Amino acid sequence: KEAKEYLNIPNDSLFNISSACDRKLFSPDSREKITNYSDFTYLGDFIFYSGAGDPRKNLIGLIKAFSELSKNLLSKYKLVLAGKLAQPEIELLSACISECCLAENQVIILGYVSDYDLVRLYRRCKLFVFPSFHEGFGLPVLEAMSCGAPVISSDRSSLPEIIGFEEAMFDPEDIISIKNLITRCLTDTKFYNKLLENSKYRSTLFSWDSTIKK
Repeated sequence: KEAKEYLNIPNDSLFNISSACDRKLFSPDSREKITNYSDFTYLGDFIFYSGAGDPRKNLIGLIKAFSELSKNLLSKYKLVLAGKLAQPEIELLSACISECCLAENQVIILGYVSDYDLVRLYRRCKLFVFPSFHEGFGLPVLEAMSCGAPVISSDRSSLPEIIGFEEAMFDPEDIISIKNLITRCLTDTKFYNKLLENSKYRSTLFSWDSTIKK
C-alpha cells in the first residue's frame, strides 16, 4: 500500500512475498548447541518485548501500559526488554520507568542478547507484547510465535498479517487498550489458551519456501 501511495508504483508491479524466520532455531523444541548460557530463571514470570528502541517501536507506551496493571499483576510479573538499544534510548526508557513510579527491578532492560538467548526468552515469557506503530514486517512477532509464546501486538501496518487474530491486537496509541489486553491475557485462561493455539497455527504459515515460490 505504501509503495503504491508514495512511490506511484502500479499494482501489477507490486508483490508481497512476506517473510520468515529460521525454524531450526526459533521453535518450541529446537536443541541449541551452546551450553554456556543463562536459562533466565532469575527473571521469574515476565512479559517480554524484543526489538529496536526507536520511537516507532512505542516502548514508552508499553511501559506506561505495564505501570497501569493492577497491584496484584505488578507483584507477579516483570517487564523485560531485549534488543540493541542506543544510550539515549536507554535514558528515555529509564526516565519513563521513574515517571511511572515503577521500581528498578520491575522493568529489566537486557539490551542485546544472542539469538540463542532470545529463543530461551521467547520460550520462558508468560506473554510477548509488540506495541509498534509501524513495521516493515515485524519479525520478532513471528519469532515469538514460532517458539510457542502467546503473542499480542499493535493493530498497525503489517502486524495483522502475522497475528491473524483480531482479539489479540490493540490500538498502540491507547495506553488503556494495551493495559486491558495484557490484563485479559494474564487473567483469562481460556483466552490465553487461544493465544497459544494461534501462535502454533499462524507460525506454520510463514516459511522461506513460501517466500521463494511467491
